[in-house]
Amino acid sequence: MISLRLSEGEYEVLKARYRTYGARNVSDLARLALEQALSAPDSPHNTTTAKLAEFDARLHALESRIAQIMQTRP
Repeated sequence: MISLRLSEGEYEVLKARYRTYGARNVSDLARLALEQALSAPDSPHNTTTAKLAEFDARLHALESRIAQIMQTRP
């Protein structure tokens, strides 16, 4: 068992996004992340990690754009 301290905001983000990564819950997401970290090559330029980071950035951009559109609606 591993115990991890998160801020309330960090935990809320994990609760909101775990399904995005194919996880069943926050604990499953943590397991998946650890499995990936342990099985990744020593290279800091891991392809999967880079693709995931790109996906995350694109998702944030999309969320921001949707928020902007919602704010401009009457």
